[in-house]
Amino acid sequence: MLVKDKIIFGVLVVLLIAGGYFQYMSSNMNIRMDELNKNDEEHVDRAQNEFSEGLRTLNLQFIGRGKHLQKAQQDIVANTNLINEIADSLADMISEVQFNLDELDRDMSKRFNDVETDVADLEDDFNRNRRKTSQKLSEIQQSITVLQTDLNEIKEKLSDKDKKKKKK
Repeated sequence: MLVKDKIIFGVLVVLLIAGGYFQYMSSNMNIRMDELNKNDEEHVDRAQNEFSEGLRTLNLQFIGRGKHLQKAQQDIVANTNLINEIADSLADMISEVQFNLDELDRDMSKRFNDVETDVADLEDDFNRNRRKTSQKLSEIQQSITVLQTDLNEIKEKLSDKDKKKKKK
């Protein structure tokens, strides 16, 4: 296996690892988002049930009593404000997670593009070196053929000289 092949293989392995890491991170973030949404729903339902039950109890016990009704209204307003604050906090957290996901997506896209460019450059370098090697190999084979021809000529001349010496 040539060095270029090893480099290309290594780059592909790094690419696969980066893709796996991106998938792992996004699945973890999705699980956390599901957990936050579930907690939000449970909190809102619990708060609404508590307030509804409290209001019903107050209405039954103090029908016609304005003071108690006013207190219940204030409690409802306070709890509504609390719910809105918590909803705003959750919305901020969700926005932050979405921003992080978008940033991660942009970063990974950029890295994938960089790796693809590097792979294309390596492929071009490999093809260029392969052509040069083929050309040099052809030149060496041609030189060997010329040397063999010259050697044969020298052998023939030597054998001719030997024959002439023997005749004398």
